Amino acid sequence: MTFPTLATLADYLVFVCAGSGALLAALWVSLVIWAFRDMRSRSRDPFAQIFAALVVAILPGVGLLIYVILRPPETLSEAYERALEEEALLQEIEERPKCPGCSRQVDSSWILCAHCHTRLKKKCRDCEALLELQWNLCPYCGNHHVDLYHVEPPQSSYESEPEYDALAEPVVRSEPYELTGTPTYMATDDGDYLVDMTDPPEPPVDEPTVDLAGSLVDSEKDA
Repeated sequence: MTFPTLATLADYLVFVCAGSGALLAALWVSLVIWAFRDMRSRSRDPFAQIFAALVVAILPGVGLLIYVILRPPETLSEAYERALEEEALLQEIEERPKCPGCSRQVDSSWILCAHCHTRLKKKCRDCEALLELQWNLCPYCGNHHVDLYHVEPPQSSYESEPEYDALAEPVVRSEPYELTGTPTYMATDDGDYLVDMTDPPEPPVDEPTVDLAGSLVDSEKDA
């Protein structure tokens, strides 16, 4: 059994070192390229891209850690998507209908403004679809007889009571009163005569009353 000589071991050691060096060099180059590409995806500034690659190249281990700590938190595509979401949200808020009377935001299905009671839309008489006030026909059912500002009167749940006049009209007799009785002539100091057409008052007549026993008792008799 023969053992390897020192020359053979040295050759093996050189081969292992060369392979390890090649792998480390490839890893170093790949880290530099990754840092450059990652910075390019996060920033459009060319100087920032070159600086990131140089930091990782000069400081192989520590430079990569420094770059990971100082790099921008989001990529350009993520920032673009976030900007699109914010723009869509702002556009939705701006496109939300507003009341022309009080300028407050209203719902698209409202007919009247809940704040100032301004009329916003109208209903079609045939299909009862919501229409804009400026439309003179219904695009859903084709009704051409759409009133521009037609409002259905509210139906009351009770019947209205008849109204009475505060002051009643006086009753006027169409025929004059007839004077009854025998005229009476009375002389005055001046020699004139006054005529009295009224009947003289009749004396009161006492009417009989009935007691509990059913007998007639005179009203003037003491109890």
